[in-house]
Amino acid sequence: MDPNGVCFEGTWTKMAAPMTHPFLAACRREPVDRVPVWMMRQAGRYQPSYRAIRQKVSFLELCRSPELIAQVTVAPIDEFGFDAAILFSDILVHLPAMGLDLSFEKGEKGKGDGGPKIGNPVRTRADVDALRVPVPKKDLQYVLDGVRAIRTALADRVPLIGFVGGPFTVASYAVEGGSQGFTRLKTMLYAEPATAHALFEKLTQAAIVQIEEQVAAGAQAAQIFESWLGELAREDLEEFSFPYLARIAEAVRKTGVPSILFSTGTTAHLERMAKLGYDVISVDWRIPIDEARARLPGVAVQGNYDSTLLLGPREVAVARAQQLLRAAGPTPGYIFNLGHGIQVGTPTENVKAVVDAVHAFGWK
Repeated sequence: MDPNGVCFEGTWTKMAAPMTHPFLAACRREPVDRVPVWMMRQAGRYQPSYRAIRQKVSFLELCRSPELIAQVTVAPIDEFGFDAAILFSDILVHLPAMGLDLSFEKGEKGKGDGGPKIGNPVRTRADVDALRVPVPKKDLQYVLDGVRAIRTALADRVPLIGFVGGPFTVASYAVEGGSQGFTRLKTMLYAEPATAHALFEKLTQAAIVQIEEQVAAGAQAAQIFESWLGELAREDLEEFSFPYLARIAEAVRKTGVPSILFSTGTTAHLERMAKLGYDVISVDWRIPIDEARARLPGVAVQGNYDSTLLLGPREVAVARAQQLLRAAGPTPGYIFNLGHGIQVGTPTENVKAVVDAVHAFGWK
């Protein structure tokens, strides 16, 4: 193993990133010289460089090109100075390998990509039984090649975060047929719980094999996007979600990289989520950050900044970022991020101003 993390026989070593990097240190609640910052959807439609690429290729074509994956992932690091890069992909890219007909509808002109569409949604136990757990080295080689290409382009300037979708969130698209709510999936929980568990079991296996291979290819942290977890009541979380998320957390722990759980609308469940085994819990803007940190002892915290602030006056965006940092306090284990992704139309100069303000912030 090369201690400097060079590529050896086509595979990056797990410990290739400088372990003193602020992002990785914060994930482990170690002291940092400055608060690390990255933003969900930091590579995306608000960037002129991204829109220029999307003029030439479809969304799925982009996701399936290792060269373009690397270009898009690294661009915000070069443009804004974020402290971590996150793999450019989609939480649904593995669904075709599982047997589902995935496409992305075109959005209105000037309003970015349309939503996903599943041509053969999962509705019955037979549909679930027909799903195949993907083999990433065969079915998703372009993702793994993209991870390697990103690591080469980053040259260890910042760590790379890999990611997968959580079982409930991926199931919501697979069952509903796209971005159409949660009615069919939640009805399945109550009317056919055995079918729901069988579906979550396969999606959990799919998440684990994907993140294991992303880490083997060079990802240095793993984020689980369980975006729509707030749709479930506590008793349903306990039966249909938390056991599967805990299994994913344990699988990530075995790879040796930090794990991050992202969700929205789940502030009522923070204490319980802290026990799932993740190193970092990402919180949205619906709770004061000092309260969130107090309710998550022993776990690093990420997020809390409302992405809508980035649309407004720059001085307000910066002032609110500084206010959040003061409230988060100097205790190690905080990563500045959004409560959800950067919105279309966000001025790039506002993003840069907030990143610079976070880097300049100090408690003395």
